[in-house]
Amino acid sequence: MIRYINPFKTFAILSFFMAFILLQSKGLYAQDRGDLSKSELEELQDENLNYLMQINEIVKDYPTFSYSYSMKDGKLDNVTVTGVDHEINRKRLEVVLFDLKSNRNKMKSSTNRMGVFYSVDKEASFEGGEKALENTLLSNIKYPEGAKDWGLEGTIYVRFVVDANGEIPFASTTSNIETAMDFYVEDLEEQAIKAIKATEGKWKPAEINNVEVASLSVLPITFNLKTNPSFPTMIK
Repeated sequence: MIRYINPFKTFAILSFFMAFILLQSKGLYAQDRGDLSKSELEELQDENLNYLMQINEIVKDYPTFSYSYSMKDGKLDNVTVTGVDHEINRKRLEVVLFDLKSNRNKMKSSTNRMGVFYSVDKEASFEGGEKALENTLLSNIKYPEGAKDWGLEGTIYVRFVVDANGEIPFASTTSNIETAMDFYVEDLEEQAIKAIKATEGKWKPAEINNVEVASLSVLPITFNLKTNPSFPTMIK
């Protein structure tokens, strides 16, 4: 189930439109390989979300997980994963992270019709860093009693836009939770979106060629009965 939050806010549409005009004037839409079509962008974005789900399913058991990319002649060459002692899982992560980064490189400087960029030079960042983001989310989220009583656990993936003003005009959710009690999943989704919306106005927008732009981010929020809501590593 996907839920939208205020997708037609006037200020959001206006800011996207202004960003679109500004970036066109700076030539940021031009790409050597040509623009991706809408269907190609959507397909790549769906693939990326699937990759993120695979990654988070593995790394939840490895709290010291980290990774780094290496480049060669300006192109992605290799991914190094540390903190994962199981060789098969480590190799799987390296492959998925490589594919995810490759997709994002393909999407570089591509936008949807609202002027939201899928891949940028500099990601949107939260004031105070990831720890401050985690603290803000934790103070604005709770485990719904119905879902807790039912023993419902799993990860909600929130896709949200940080616009050029640091606001969040749009957010939607998807999850890997399978249950007949859909309304409890809806409760978890509502809590996840509520927490994301509480961070509005505290983001530094993404950048392309030093120009602030609207961009799409994905944040996984895991509901676990033992640890309560937690926030897996954000993959960039």
